[in-house]
Amino acid sequence: MNQLASLITDLHDEQTALDHIVTVFDNDDWNRPTPAEGWTSRHQIAHLAFFDAAAQMSLTDPEAFAQQRRRADRDPDAYSIAVLEPLLALTSAQLLDTWRQGRRSLLNAFRSTPAGTRHPWYGPSMSVASMVTARLMETWAHGQDVADTVGAIRPVTSRMEHIARIACLAFPFSFVNRAMPVPDTGVRVRLSLPSGGTWEFGDDGLEDSVSGPIEDFCLVLTRRRHVADTTLVTSGPIAGEWMTVGQAYAGPPGPGRASGQFTRRTPLVSSAAQNPQNPQD
Repeated sequence: MNQLASLITDLHDEQTALDHIVTVFDNDDWNRPTPAEGWTSRHQIAHLAFFDAAAQMSLTDPEAFAQQRRRADRDPDAYSIAVLEPLLALTSAQLLDTWRQGRRSLLNAFRSTPAGTRHPWYGPSMSVASMVTARLMETWAHGQDVADTVGAIRPVTSRMEHIARIACLAFPFSFVNRAMPVPDTGVRVRLSLPSGGTWEFGDDGLEDSVSGPIEDFCLVLTRRRHVADTTLVTSGPIAGEWMTVGQAYAGPPGPGRASGQFTRRTPLVSSAAQNPQNPQD
């Protein structure tokens, strides 16, 4: 299996893992507030459904996507609210079906797109591989809000390595996005994997560093946990600041989660979570 095909499989598996959580939801579960202020689980899935469809549009109809992009550029806040309204008006069953159908169409579009091409997005254009990784990261991050809402413990999987990489690559953006100067040097990242191995990013000679479990790193850089509620260890002022302002996804900086909002939990690890099966596929 080539690299792009492997990435697409990982995206499929991440979507399936979230599907397993929401498929048993009753109406109360769908409408329960998540840790993201003002958002229910319905909002989380509607957001994923819309941007999965937007990604497919970018791949298959770039002119139509350009129109969407112009709307977003004129008023990002109004756009982000307006695009969810039709999806939020659906019943829970309709929304779940819309998300399922949309993500299947997106996966097929990814499989049909040449690996070397670039495609427009709401920020800079992206390679197909980067777009797949971004959708995986978004699915995992919004899935975390859903999981936190119902107390679901999600296994740590190798798919988090994609999220860690995109978070590291977004290091300069995290500062630019907050109108802060980008540090002259980077940060060495050393993360422990559930397999017992280590995932690393950055030069050995860098003075600043971050280390700890890969799950904690991904939670902090998707702003689903405050660094104080994790076991991450930082060394140096740049690393400490990055863990405060870091953001792996595009869009304006958000408040993230407050210190003390969550208690650190030991994740369950299951080999079955590496390749979940979905009766919908």
